[in-house]
This record gives sequence, structure tokens and C-alpha cells, in this order.
Amino acid sequence: MDKKGPFTIRDLKALSPGQQVWGKYLITELTHRKTKDGKDFSNIKIADKTGELDVIAWENCQWSRNTSRGAVVGLLGDLLLFNNRLQITAKRIKELDEKAIAYQKSPETAMEILEGEFEECLLAIKDPYLRELMQVIFTSERKTMFFNAPAAKKIHHNYAGGLLEHTINLVRICKRVGPIYRELNQDLLVVGALMHDVGKLEELSLDITPDYTVEGRLLGHIMLGVEILNEGIKALRKNGVEFPRDLELVLRHMILSHHGLLEFGSPVKPMTPEAFFLYSIDNLDAKMFVFFNSITEDQENSGLFTPYDNLHQQNYYKYRYEYNEGQDKDQLKE
Repeated sequence: MDKKGPFTIRDLKALSPGQQVWGKYLITELTHRKTKDGKDFSNIKIADKTGELDVIAWENCQWSRNTSRGAVVGLLGDLLLFNNRLQITAKRIKELDEKAIAYQKSPETAMEILEGEFEECLLAIKDPYLRELMQVIFTSERKTMFFNAPAAKKIHHNYAGGLLEHTINLVRICKRVGPIYRELNQDLLVVGALMHDVGKLEELSLDITPDYTVEGRLLGHIMLGVEILNEGIKALRKNGVEFPRDLELVLRHMILSHHGLLEFGSPVKPMTPEAFFLYSIDNLDAKMFVFFNSITEDQENSGLFTPYDNLHQQNYYKYRYEYNEGQDKDQLKE
């Protein structure tokens, strides 16, 4: 408690129960509450580029309590397990004059590479109708929005650049796996991947963390994405392009059905091979993110399984087999 600094920067994913935490983190959520007997306490969520952790600050925590969401703070506390989840009990919190961006998660791949791949995708589309449609929809302004947008509020790729990262992952799968099924329209697959979540530009806003807009709550990104598609096609037709009606229908269907099932938000199920392929790889990339993220965030804790994931109703097995190429071949014979 008498320690004045300096703060030790430790990644949240590297912390384990029983440690005293003394570091700098970003506050992404903050709620002041009272217990049943009237005692004040605060529920806080802190973050850095490696993950998030819950913090509880009781009345005896040394803290001005004027701190707000989005502030970078120095935090001293004890890290314990509560209901099988890591939680810090704060002893001291001090707001610091630092920029939030240094503590916000970002794509693992450099943004310049992801942006370059996106531009290459647009140029590689051979179908003239689809190529012109992508040029009309992805204006310079919309691309800037797209490159900085999150892909979700919480579940997967929920950070600036996350939508671009998720989209490029889908395009890469399309290019590698799509040709195995020769009957698939490859340009249609790529355009579907580029467009499937475009409605999230209007569904989500990004301040410190993603949150839903009014339009997002009332309409959802699937409907908003179809509206963006419709506007693009109308603009082409207004300029004299006879955009095929059948192509319009299958494009709209791909966006409307990309969640696969009615209970997951799609108003229709996939009814074309391209729509089913898009739904499958979208689900795959989101689930792979959840698996790896859950395992990584819990890697420093003992036990072979992560805490139970209430949303996905399962635990994750943390063991990862790796073959050592330098292993002595004679050992394999023993």
C-alpha cells in the first residue's frame, strides 16, 4: 500500500491467481453500486491488448471515484478466483494521463497488410457487374469506416479493425477452399464475404469498446447490410447499368441467410451453395476466434480446461500438442 511506483506493465493474460497486480490498464466498463446493507462498491472491467479482467472496488479502495469509462488507470490489487473466474480486488486506483489506444486490442496481422488484401480483392473480381457494384459500395469514405470497425460487440473480433480482419479471413478461406468445389461461383463467394457484415458499419459504434447504435438495436446488421446492397444496385441502374435481377436476388439472399438458422437471426436459411458456404465459413471463423481466445486468456491458470463459457455452454480444453522438429529420431523408437 505504501508503494508509489513505477507501475509494472504486465499483460493481463500473464496474470495468475494469488498474485498482487500493480500495473496500468484501460477501464472499458464501470458501474457504481450498493450492497443490500448500503455499502458502496464498483464493478469495473479493465483491459489491455491481451484481454480483459473483472475488478471489484470496495469502499476501502483508495480511489477518487471520479474516474470514468475510457480512462487509463494505475491499479494495485489482489488477483483471486471468484466463481471459477479471475477477479481483482482493488486496493488503489489512480487515473493516469495516457492515451487509451495503447491499451486497446487490435488485429494480430498488421492493418496495412489487411487493407492491402482488401484492395486486391476488389481488383481481382472478374464479373463486371460485381466489380462495379463493389466500387460503388466501397467508396473511400466507407472503406475508412470499414477498416476501423469492430466485427461484434463482444463475441469475436470486437475491436477496431476486427471487421476487416474477420472479412479477410473469410476471403482467404474462399480463395483456398472455394476452388475445391468447381461448381461454386468464385466471384460471388468473395463478394458475399466482403458484404456479409457490411451492415455492422451502421449497427455498431466504437468509442472505447463497441456498442449498438439505435439503428443496430432496432434493425440489426443483416437488414442494414441488405439496405446498403440495395442502394448500391439502385445507383448502378440509375447510371444505366442493367444489373441482373437474378444476381441481385442471390446477393440479397447471401446476406439474409449468412447466420444460417432462424434462431440465430437469419430470416431465411441458405438455399444456394454459395449462401451455405458463406454461412459455414462465417460460423467457422467466429468459433475459431472464441476457441483460441478462450484458451489464450486462461493459459496461465492451472487446469486443463477453461472456466465454463455460459454463452457457448461449454469448457475449452487447453492442451495443445506440438511436434518438435528437433526431436531426436532415436527417441521415437524407444
